[in-house]
Amino acid sequence: MSEQVVRDPGMQQERTTLAWRRTGLALLVGSLTVGRLTLDSLGPVVVVPTVVAVTLTLYVLADTLRQRRLGREHPDDPRFSVLHDGRLVAVVAAVIGGLSLGELAAAVVRLV
Repeated sequence: MSEQVVRDPGMQQERTTLAWRRTGLALLVGSLTVGRLTLDSLGPVVVVPTVVAVTLTLYVLADTLRQRRLGREHPDDPRFSVLHDGRLVAVVAAVIGGLSLGELAAAVVRLV
């Protein structure tokens, strides 16, 4: 006789929220690392974009933590998903795009 597996519908969203937290932490470390490495080639000009990237990354972390604090981890809540409005995706794309452009500018400066 086969056993039925009981699935908790909230676990999938919990894993998604945890993945976004890991993404935020990885972006934070990446932003600080790229800022530090780019500082050598571009100088103090890179401080402002690094602060912007870190601020946006902290927003990603704060938003995922806020989802849990507001009690949005229950599947019956219409705002259940951390992706309910697309802001997190836009912020992550902006940070990655900005870091990529900064590294491209640093590479051009090194070549010149």
